[in-house]
Formats: sequence, structure tokens, C-alpha cells
Amino acid sequence: MECSALSKILSTLPTSNAALIVDDEQDEQWLNFVSDNLFKSGILTVLYRLHSDSTNNSYLQAFTDDIKLRTSGFLDTVYVFNVDTNAAETILQLVMTENVARRNILLVFLWQDLFVSRRFRDFLQEGMRVCVVINNRYGVFQVLYNQARPDGGKGLDLVNWWSHTTESMFHSPLLPPAIKTYQNFNGRIFKVPVLHKPPWNFVIYSNITNKILVQGGRDDKLLRLLSNKLNFKYEYFDPPDRSQGSAIVNGTMQGVLGLIWQRDVEMFIGDLTVTYERSLAVEFSFLTLTDSEVFLTHSPGRLNEALALIRPFQWQVWPAVVTTVLLAGPLLYALVWSANGWTSTRSNLCDCIWITTTIFLRQSIPQAYTPSRVRLLMVTLYLVSTYVIGDMYSANLTSMLARPAREKPISNLEQLYQVMKYSDFQLLVEKHSASHAVLENGTGLYKSIWEKMKSQPIYLIESTEEGMLLVREQKNVALIGGRETFLYETRRFGAHHFHLSEKLYTRYSAIALQIGCPFVHNFNDILMRLFEAGVLTKMTQEEYRKLEDTRPSNEEKKDVGEGRGQAESEDTHRMAASMEMLQGAFFLLLAGYLVAGLILFAEWCSIGKFKPVKLNSIEKKPDLYKKSCM
Repeated sequence: MECSALSKILSTLPTSNAALIVDDEQDEQWLNFVSDNLFKSGILTVLYRLHSDSTNNSYLQAFTDDIKLRTSGFLDTVYVFNVDTNAAETILQLVMTENVARRNILLVFLWQDLFVSRRFRDFLQEGMRVCVVINNRYGVFQVLYNQARPDGGKGLDLVNWWSHTTESMFHSPLLPPAIKTYQNFNGRIFKVPVLHKPPWNFVIYSNITNKILVQGGRDDKLLRLLSNKLNFKYEYFDPPDRSQGSAIVNGTMQGVLGLIWQRDVEMFIGDLTVTYERSLAVEFSFLTLTDSEVFLTHSPGRLNEALALIRPFQWQVWPAVVTTVLLAGPLLYALVWSANGWTSTRSNLCDCIWITTTIFLRQSIPQAYTPSRVRLLMVTLYLVSTYVIGDMYSANLTSMLARPAREKPISNLEQLYQVMKYSDFQLLVEKHSASHAVLENGTGLYKSIWEKMKSQPIYLIESTEEGMLLVREQKNVALIGGRETFLYETRRFGAHHFHLSEKLYTRYSAIALQIGCPFVHNFNDILMRLFEAGVLTKMTQEEYRKLEDTRPSNEEKKDVGEGRGQAESEDTHRMAASMEMLQGAFFLLLAGYLVAGLILFAEWCSIGKFKPVKLNSIEKKPDLYKKSCM
């Protein structure tokens, strides 16, 4: 009867794969009977024998390798153990120490004693799925389960039984689903670590009382909403290491994620980015925020106004303009020379150069040329200088004087690496954050940037606020992190001080839970509804509105510059012209005075050294070159 009853109980297991673990003294007839019944029920079975006479628990190596393989592949599997009490306790201890408990792994123990031992119960964890089938009365097999209550205790509760009189289970399915068990926590109290990171959590630390005070935040509201929906309570506490934690290093993990990995706390919420390294230590819920990775730099400074006169044209245009001006005079002289029968004097060349210079300066000309080709060239020069070069230059110069030019912002990783390589530029990152893990474990350009960062005197900071202060005060410092956090912080510290880069990649934030957490589906159901309804976005926007309400009414509201663009600043407002704005024109005037003085000095020094030459070209050919009518 016992063999038949166990076979019927096991055939109701919610799986298509099972592993049967027995000791080396197990009866072959029992194994064949159970295996055949499981196969008829559509359950494939793998058999393992435990040789208990081996030392150092090496007989569990095959089971350990198998369960790690299945957990890494996320395969739903049921392990059925028909072993003695000592072996059952050792197996459960192994599952706890190796941290291989998962929601897709169910451990079923066919208990051979009348009562479950206390040592076995001590090894139980909420993240494990442990079922014990015990026969403490004739004809009745009780099914005990550790996830039958939402209080998180280490007990085993009766959830089902098989009776010889009915030859069937009292309930179906065999075990209660976790989503129903944890739909009401009945006032359970969770210890939740919290970190100060606006706008997600606002925490005030007291050095006198060593207590913390949480004054709202987006994630604080979200946790309050979850607690009201699922009927649980929570108490915040200050974690020993005020950081999130990035990855498991040498068997340890820092930050609040290390507390979850060690199963000291159940959850953490607060702008926690999902990464592969973190997913090896904790389990994540449905996303609570869709964000982007960016880096923050000081706002681009204003360029030197003394060079404002050459900025209307790019450097590729100036050579063409200068060449046009230099060749216009000789070209006009060549046309005049051909019109005079290829006879001319030095005075004609100087006059032609002076006339073209006058045209480009948009001044009137006291002479005129009779040949049509000469007039056509002069009209063309007028059009080029007036309607093309002159008007475009004047329009661009007016625009740049109205809105002074600024330095080119650093907008992508390639530009950031170049300034770090060739300039004294530093990049900072918050310690044990997701950005820290990406830089430390990245390849390609991220690896190159990380190598440059390690040569800096300081590259790891304790908080985002500390980095914001450094970026605001120094122009050669950048900070990498989440875009939403930076957008909020720039409004607190002054948006005109900062500039955001282009979006590097998309990242997602979620709630961190223990691996194998049984109530993750309950959290996900609520989060998905909030996300689809736009409630999470609205909660984030409310924090921005609160910040705007706390700012003085006379303070001007500005947005931070982002990407290759620049923010609207005080330079866009109407203001009177200053000497700083017009200093380029005065420098040009000073240069003209110096050149004119040098020419005057050269002429004064050359007096008496050259004989005067009479130029009668105008009198000889009055029909080609005459004075213009006044």
C-alpha cells in the first residue's frame, strides 16, 4: 500500500521532469514500481544513488552538479528524495549553503520517521520550495509545505493529504500556488534598507541619534502603494555600507544587494539598475523605470569674443574668401590691360587693387571703366561682395553677437575618451553602482576609459550629490550615471551649470528580491498594472513638480543642455552691447592703426631715395579710363 500511495502522490506533481534520489540500500522493486508509474503519468525520471559510506559528503556531488545545471538553464524540475533523516538534513543544508534554491526547483522528501526533525526545519528558507510527505498514521499520507503561509517562517504546514479510503488527494493541485498564498501578507513586517538618492528616496541622516528619516520620494510612494495592496508593513533602516552593490567578487558582495544575497533582508527599492552581474546574486521584479545611461559635464563656456569676427565663416570658407579678394585686383588689371592694347603701367595695377578692395568694403568708386567686360566683372564683384559674402557675413556676425558662441560640448564616449587621453579630464562614477559595474567589466571603449580612470587620483565617489558638486565647481570633471537622476539633480544644483551627453544605452530599474522569492509574481502583477496605466510616470513627474514648487518664484527656470545642443541661457535674453562683445572690432581697428603706422613710417624713410615718375596713362587714353561723373 505504501508504494502504491507514494506513486499516486508523486504522479500529481506539477512537472514533466523529475529526479529520484535514493540511498544505496533502496529496494529495486520499489524503484521500478515508482519509475513505471511516473513514466505512465508523463514524468521523465532520472535516478541517483547516494553512497552514504563515502567521506566529506562527496556522494552529493552528482546531485549538486545536476541542480546547478538545471538552475542555470531555468528548467522546471522536481527532486524526490527517499533517504534517511541524516541524509535529508545534509541535502537541505547543501541547498542552503550553495544558494541553489529557485522557484523552478521543488524538493520533495519522502520522510521515513514519524516527525520532521528540528535540524531539518532550521535549514528551511522562504526561497526554497520544500515539500515533505510523511506517513504518521496508517492509511494516511500527509503533505507538508513550507510556502503555505505568507509570514516567512521556517515551519512546515499541512496543505494536502492522501487517504486510503478515497485513494486520492484531498485537494487539487497538490501544492497551493504562491500567487494565492502571498496575495495577503496579513500585516507581515519587512526590514527594508534605504539609500538617499533623490528623487527616488529622500533620507535625512542623524549623527546624534544614529537614526534615519525618510521624507518621501518616488520609490517610497511605490513601496507604500505595494504595502497597502498586499497588506504588509515595512521598516526602513540604514544599511552598514551605504551603497547598492555591483557584483559578487571573491565570494562576497557589498552594499544592500549583499544583504539580500545573504538572505538577511527580503527586498530593496531605489533606482536599482538591472545588470547581469547583479542578477547572479538577486532576483528582479518587473521594471519600475526605463532610463538611459549618460554622463554629465560642466556646461560649455563662452568662447573668446576677440575672435568673433572670424567665426561667421568656418575655416574651410575663409581660404576661398581670401583667395577671391586677392585675385580680384589682378584679374581686373588683366582685363584693363587687354583693353589698353596690352600696354599699361604699375599705377593701373595699384588702382585696380584699390578699386576691388573698395568694392569688397562696399564703398563707392570714383572711377569707371568703359569696356563691357570690365563693367561686367565689376558688377559681378559687387554682387559677390554685397549679396553673398557681405550679407551672409553680416547676418552670421549679428546672430553670433546676439547669442555669443560657446565651446563644443562633449556629447559621446569617443569625445570623452579623447579629452581624457589628451587633456587633464577626469571621469567619476558612484561606487558599487550599475555604472561602476559596466565600466569595470566592459570591453572596447568602456575598458579603455576604465583604464584611464584608474590612473586618476579619485574616480569612485560615495554618492551622486558629491559628484554633482565636483562637476559644478570644475570644468575638467565628468560624472556617469542615470539620466533621470541627473535631470532632477541639475534642477536642484542649477541647470545652467551642467550639460548632459547623448544617450549611451537604455537601462531598466526594478525591485531587488531574494533569489527564489515566492511573492515576486504578486509584485509583478501590481507593477505591470501601474506601468500600463502610466501611474509610475506620473509619480516621477510629481517629484519634479514638487521641486519646482520649492524653488523661489523669481528664480528663472531653465533646462539643462543635452547631446550636441546647448541649453537656453542668459545669453539668449536681450541685453545691451558691451566692450567684451565688441572687443574684436576694436582689436581689428588697432591692427589697422599699426599697419597704417608701419606704412607711414616706411614712406617717411623712403623720401628722397626714389625719383618721381609722371604717369600720363589717363591723359593718353581718356576714352578707356576717365573720371566718373560726380
